[in-house]
Amino acid sequence: PEQPKKRAPERQPMKPMTQEEYLRKQQEVREVYDEETGRLRLVRGTGEIIERIVSSEAHSRINRGATRGDGDSFARSVFAAAKKKS
Repeated sequence: PEQPKKRAPERQPMKPMTQEEYLRKQQEVREVYDEETGRLRLVRGTGEIIERIVSSEAHSRINRGATRGDGDSFARSVFAAAKKKS
């Protein structure tokens, strides 16, 4: 017996956002953790990255942690590339 074909879920057609939808999405802000670099970022609903205003001490602390995360990420990519070659 022939199996019935499964239908893909219905998609909403692409259409321009109304100004109300855009403003609602712009007001939506969430914190997103970037696992690769270890940074916590503020992101608007539209995907825009927002910078935080912090004290110089907090900036130094965040920058040290981010630099460490960048170094760890780079080291992982170098070791992964070296592992592929061997």
